[in-house]
Parts: sequence; C-alpha cells; structure tokens
Amino acid sequence: MRAAPGDAAKRPGRVRRFAARGARTAALGAAGLLAVGSSVSAGSGPPAMPANPPAARPCALRAVPGVAMSEGFSDSTARGPDAEFAPSVGTVHALTLLIDFPDAPAPYSARERYAEFFPAVKQWYTAASYGKLDYESTPVLRYIRMPRPFSAYGIGRGYGWDAHTAMVRDLLKVADRSIDFRGFDLVNVLVTPNAGPPADEAVLSVTWTGASAATTDDGAHLNKISLIYGHDQSGSRVLSHENGHAFGLPDLYSADDFQRTDGLAGQWDTMSLDWGLQGDLFAWHKWRLGWLADRQIACLTSRGTTTYHLSPVEMTGGRKAVIIPYGPTQVFVIEARAAVGDDHDACRQGVLAYRVRTDIDSGQGPVTVVDGHPGTSACDFSSGAFNSLNDAPFTAGQTFTDDEARVAFSVLGRDAAGDWSIRVTRR
Repeated sequence: MRAAPGDAAKRPGRVRRFAARGARTAALGAAGLLAVGSSVSAGSGPPAMPANPPAARPCALRAVPGVAMSEGFSDSTARGPDAEFAPSVGTVHALTLLIDFPDAPAPYSARERYAEFFPAVKQWYTAASYGKLDYESTPVLRYIRMPRPFSAYGIGRGYGWDAHTAMVRDLLKVADRSIDFRGFDLVNVLVTPNAGPPADEAVLSVTWTGASAATTDDGAHLNKISLIYGHDQSGSRVLSHENGHAFGLPDLYSADDFQRTDGLAGQWDTMSLDWGLQGDLFAWHKWRLGWLADRQIACLTSRGTTTYHLSPVEMTGGRKAVIIPYGPTQVFVIEARAAVGDDHDACRQGVLAYRVRTDIDSGQGPVTVVDGHPGTSACDFSSGAFNSLNDAPFTAGQTFTDDEARVAFSVLGRDAAGDWSIRVTRR
C-alpha cells in the first residue's frame, strides 16, 4: 500500500451534519456531528456564478462552482472510477467490505451484517431509478480485522480527513494483498455495529468523495467511500442515503440547526431524513441523475396558463414534474407523490411543491418544501419532532401562489389511474 500522491493538496471540504435520527415511536436521540466529504476545498471563497444552462434545456440549471454538492447539473461528463462522482445510470459496481477491530470484534457473522443492506439497497435503487441504475455489490463476506483498536482512530462526532485516511490506509495494509480494488465505482465499508456509540446517540455514517484517501498497490484510488456504523433507525436506507452522496446528491437537512430540517425538506427525500415515511427522491434529483428523460419534465419559461397531468414520481412513465426557473440559481418544482414503491409508507398523497437553489451548500437547505397545510402536522408517530411537512402535498381544490417565482398553480383533481391534473400560471 502507498499513500496517494498529493493527498494533502486534495483534501475535500467538510460539510457538517447533525446526525440524530428519529425512531417512529419516540423523540429523537441526542444530536451528533459528523463530516461528509465533498469536492469543494475548505476556504475556497464565495461561489462563482454558474454557466448558463443549455438553450435546449433551460430548466437544467448548472452546478455553481464552489458550492458543496451543488443541486445544479454538472458540466462534467467524466465517468469511471476516478471521476468525482459514481455513474448513476447503467451498472454501478460497488465493492462492499466488512471490518471489525481488536477492541470491537464482530458479534455475528459477516453474512448477517451484509444481509442488513443487501439486496435491499439494490432493490431501492432499482425502484427509485425505474430500472435505469443496476446496483451491483460485490461483497467480501468475512470481517477484515483492522490492525489497531477502534479507539485509536479518533472516530467520533465530526471526525475529519486525517482520521479517515488513517483508517483507510490501515485497511489497505491488511486487505490490499488479498482484495483487488480495481474496476469499482465506489466502496462500501460496513463497520461492525458494536464499534462506537449506538446510532441513536451519535450517527457516524459518512461518505467521502472528491479526493483519494489512499491508492492500492495496483493503482486503484479510494476516492468514493461510504462507511456505515452502528444500527441506524433507517435500516438499509442509511446506505442508500450515503451512496446518494457518491452519485453527487447533497444533504437536505440543516447541518447547523437540525431541528430546522422540519421546515426544509422534511421527510420527503431520503437525502433529507432517510428514516422518514417518504423514502424516495424528489423528481429534481431523479432528473439530475438521469433517471427521468427531458420529455418527462415540463419546463415552463414563458408567461401564460397551462394544464398539466402529472404521474406520481414513484411510478414508471408519464410526465413527472413542472419546473419553473426564476433566476440563474433557482427553480420552483411541482410534482405528484403517491404511497407506492419506495414511498409505500407515505403519510399523504398529492401534489408536492418545492424550491431548489443551486447556490446553497449541502447541509444548508438547498431544497425547501412548500407546506400545503401550514400549521398542522400528520402521522406524528413517525417522529418525535419532524412531522409538520408530512401533510405538505396539495390536494384537489387547493391553490398556491409564489410571488418570488411569479408562479401560481391550482390542483384540479386526480383521475382513476392516479395522475393529478394541475393548472399552472407563470406571470
């Protein structure tokens, strides 16, 4: 094993995150703080202005340089193991390893730990992507014993790049000779659940992307790694969330004030609260990842009133969203949600509206959902403190006007197939 050349100059920026997750039957546990790697260097200065979207895709706002995991579309077409993010269409190849420590030996078999996540993660991505992403995990079904105790690495709330690289390089010391790391788009490390505090005290699961922590003897760069600790309330979806970062998606909760998350995206996207009732992704994310075709998006740039029919995001086919850009870094999105597929536990169904900003860092609120029923909550059993947006979808007869985006819409109704009709006016 050798250290990757130039690692010190390639350190990824840190996106802080309050890591408490809620049980459906109890209030949240204590909040924890951890680092999520990004491709933005710390102290990189204010964001630059993004490039204009292509003329043929005026709603595909470009990613803003200098913004951690910007919600915009990337200008890069790079693919492969050394690209900044993993491919999100076609086959993604994930190497999945399991590790334990001298002071935290695994309490049960590697096969049992692996079964906590697979095939569930593969099935989640198949459903979310409408079959566009074939998630292939190659497991090494034995625990790799790390050479030092868990306590020696300093893994705790907010652990940083130095601790990450120390652990990855130690992992290679004991695994590089027996495991071929070449040809994988990302690496999952499933840590024995008895290493570190319980997940309801401090969620340590993290993804690092944008820089290589180490390079194997055969030249593979370990630059997209998701590490899963403990037993999370979200079950297998914690890995779906963490791998979302490897595909370029940001955190949608508030890193600086976790309770504020309930006024941002709530439980409506796995990149927000991955233990929430609504476990799928926003249409904006699915479009960015290449799972929705341009023809499934209505991009409204001209003034006027039009009626649209929206098929629920969870179902294959049909128009999925109406998007209204209202500046170089902002769009207003309208989509339909149903209690099927990855959203089978959804609290409410209807027309969901939200604002996206491409100039806001991961963990700072790049997406905010419009509450169709302000002042009320729903399905309070799902969480002790994050339920106000559970009844956010609009239903037949409701209207909404957004003065900043200069858009208004009315929900006309729902047909027998489950599609929603809406009338949208852009002023």
